[in-house]
Amino acid sequence: MILFVCTGNTCRSPMAEAFLKDKFIKTTSEIEVFSAGTNAKNNSGATEEAIKAMENFDIDLSSHRTQLLNQDTVEKAELIVAMTRPHELSISKIQQQARNRTFLAGEIVRLGSLVSKLEELPSFKSWVEELHSARGGHMTSGRLGDEVLDPFDKPLEEYEKVAMRLNGICEVLCKLLTSGANKNP
Repeated sequence: MILFVCTGNTCRSPMAEAFLKDKFIKTTSEIEVFSAGTNAKNNSGATEEAIKAMENFDIDLSSHRTQLLNQDTVEKAELIVAMTRPHELSISKIQQQARNRTFLAGEIVRLGSLVSKLEELPSFKSWVEELHSARGGHMTSGRLGDEVLDPFDKPLEEYEKVAMRLNGICEVLCKLLTSGANKNP
């Protein structure tokens, strides 16, 4: 299971979740994808701007319902993708051991080129371990440029920029995790 984490679970993490699910539908991947927020109010919807930004990609985010990040979700996640360093910290406060499988969104793209494709490894867990090893043994947070900043309370154009970036990140992640073979050639 891949878990995307942001603050309110109303824009960044649900957009990333929707992008990756959409890409996985077009491949042979059966990896589950979820999202949660460190300060989410359970069962709220995505922001109107996030819904509009995703319409540009023909993805309907209107049925999204927020989830608060909790111990159970962190424990189940094999890969956790945080939007910012404070999100990484919140995750490690819930479960310190989760740090080895928690990465900033941009960090996955940067480190992904240094690791094998999932199809070359025995398991998804092995891939995440290899990704963690690509950090060079350092338990530091990713770079500032690896963060995806919050568009909340900003104009639609900011949401669209975030959506474009998350789409690119999810495209790379999908390529790393799948053979790229379409179900319908």
